[in-house]
Amino acid sequence: MTLHSLRQLRTVLNASLDQLEAFYEQKNLDLPSLDEPYTEGPAESALTDPQIVDSVNAIIGASYQLISTVRTPYLSMFDAVTACQMSACLRVAEEIHAPEILREAGSAGLHVDQIAAKCGLEPTKLARVLRLLATHHIFLEVKPNVFATNRIASAFDSGKAVDALLTGTIDKYSGTTGAAAVLSHGTDEVMKASGYLWETLSSPEKGHSFSAIHAPMQECFKMNEQFFSWIERPENAKRFARLGAAMRGTSLWNSPDAILQGFDWGSLKSDDVIVDVGGGTGMPAMIVARAFQNMKIVIQEREQVVKDGEAYWSETYPEALKSGRITFQAHEFFNENPQKNASVFLVRTVLHDWPDSDSMKILSHLRQAATPKTRLLIGDYMIPYACRDDSPASAIPGAKVKQAPAPLLANYGKASYLAYTLDLSMLTNFNGQERTLPHLVDLCSRAGWKAVGAHRQDDNPFGYLVCEPAQI
Repeated sequence: MTLHSLRQLRTVLNASLDQLEAFYEQKNLDLPSLDEPYTEGPAESALTDPQIVDSVNAIIGASYQLISTVRTPYLSMFDAVTACQMSACLRVAEEIHAPEILREAGSAGLHVDQIAAKCGLEPTKLARVLRLLATHHIFLEVKPNVFATNRIASAFDSGKAVDALLTGTIDKYSGTTGAAAVLSHGTDEVMKASGYLWETLSSPEKGHSFSAIHAPMQECFKMNEQFFSWIERPENAKRFARLGAAMRGTSLWNSPDAILQGFDWGSLKSDDVIVDVGGGTGMPAMIVARAFQNMKIVIQEREQVVKDGEAYWSETYPEALKSGRITFQAHEFFNENPQKNASVFLVRTVLHDWPDSDSMKILSHLRQAATPKTRLLIGDYMIPYACRDDSPASAIPGAKVKQAPAPLLANYGKASYLAYTLDLSMLTNFNGQERTLPHLVDLCSRAGWKAVGAHRQDDNPFGYLVCEPAQI
């Protein structure tokens, strides 16, 4: 990259920062402070406003591209190599309830000796863990060995009382957004299993297999069953409860109302039925149910998950459950679907858990249960290439996404990182994957569905693909 390209990046940065500043001034808001706790409200939600999201993505992409350009290659590589230490330290912080402890301590923070005394750890080792996180702007070291919460750390605060968490008298993740559960699941099962990626890829048996029992997760935990049955074992009860909350946390990948823009829900009538296939405890369905209070929604899940789902709705939106407007149905989606009158089959963050052969089974069962008027709504990441792309699939209405200005990578680089790391997490956990749009369209076509539209809020890689039954 020449100095000219560096100056181009500076131009992109300056222009994007000017746009961000003007946007906040227009709304009479202050940009959220990195050193202050996270607070839901207009200042935070403005960062996902469609008017400004391109500027935010350009700032992220250009900043990281500048860092990668001016830093020596060895240090850039070493930064990537040691990213596992960040995950390990985050797990420590989550396990000891550091966001909650420091929230109760207030802005003055708490000495590491006192933090360690609460959780039974050795203080000098804990200080090193928290200091690495603070160096990455997760927590603050306000004085030597005195730590406080900040915007990033507090976003993973469960909101629960520390004493109750430390004594284990409450479930940390129940009734929460699931953000803390995502962190915990990601730094436990996912991080551990990711260490076996090479061993799995290079295995003569597993390397070319897409079986759900040939993923790094099986290699790591020495099991011969797929992840979902393993995590339902009695000895994994804590992990199972956490996973349900983490699935709710997937709603935080993008703006909470993204699902509302993924389909023309207002076109449905009161007698129409939405079937949320593999809907977990029903967080996305709840967003639709609150916005359209005449909707009838059936949430299908494995029997063990249904119980957690009903408990979650009873706690957070009981009137919808009591009225019968929302029902749960125990169903295994590899079997024939019992719902033959669905207006919409919602399949959100399901297909990415499974390789193509299993995804075909899920989609084929839905096609067999569909009426001519049924629509299939798939919510998943539609992975952009890291280069310019004009594939035929982008001609589907709403499918083409805005590409970043040069000299940024077409996919905005670091700003799109979440999509690719989730793709590898799906490989690690299930031998599944996030798919490119052409791949997803082809998969649907082979199962008897025709893609007719796509909705991606703010050109986010996560979006909704709308399909109608193809003639068989």
